[in-house]
Amino acid sequence: MKFDNGYVSLSVKGKEKTYKLSDLNEDFYNWQLQTRSKGLKIFLGLEKGAPNFSPHTVVMSTYSEDTEFPVNSCIKGLGLVPKDEYIEDLAKKAMDLIQLAREKGINETFRERVQFLLNLYDNPDLFNKSVLSSIEMYYKKSYQNVLKDPRATLLFYDQMTGYSIMFNVVVELIPRTDPFYKYVTAVHDLFHVPKDPSVRTDRYEFAYRFWPIEAYDKTPGPKASSRIF
Repeated sequence: MKFDNGYVSLSVKGKEKTYKLSDLNEDFYNWQLQTRSKGLKIFLGLEKGAPNFSPHTVVMSTYSEDTEFPVNSCIKGLGLVPKDEYIEDLAKKAMDLIQLAREKGINETFRERVQFLLNLYDNPDLFNKSVLSSIEMYYKKSYQNVLKDPRATLLFYDQMTGYSIMFNVVVELIPRTDPFYKYVTAVHDLFHVPKDPSVRTDRYEFAYRFWPIEAYDKTPGPKASSRIF
């Protein structure tokens, strides 16, 4: 996989493919920030209601010609990622908070950890709008398919509002040594602090970096399936 001047090139079964990279559209980006922020405020008691986890939960579909039914779908936890100039510092701060939770207690540090996340999502200029992220935890069908064909779709559905959007993406596997990986895994464990202190944040081999190529409106209504970019 090669990146050059806003394009990504890759090979699938010996055929070269080139795609133009795109930034996330504003409606989706704002939905991510605002819905996540509200959920965290509910956890902190600053707002009332039930947290909406729809921005975090995505259906990831991958493709393999080697099976009778070639499309595989699964549920992934998905996140936004800060711009390069912020990512290492924020990863370190998240790791420091994980360590604090292990020293002082998970329940005792809950508010501090949630406030850290809230500060992120309340800053719209912080995140890199050209990528999304997840973690490969199980190394099964999705992982096996991505190794052969790194093209995938991500389908979001907001169960509270009906908002829905689908992205066609190129999937890049990011190793442990990359700041991107360190941030994604640290923020995951910041919210889900392992009770066993011997469990490391780098226990997963790869993080996923999703590069949006196309987006389609999937909200039921007259614009359903219309292309956004």
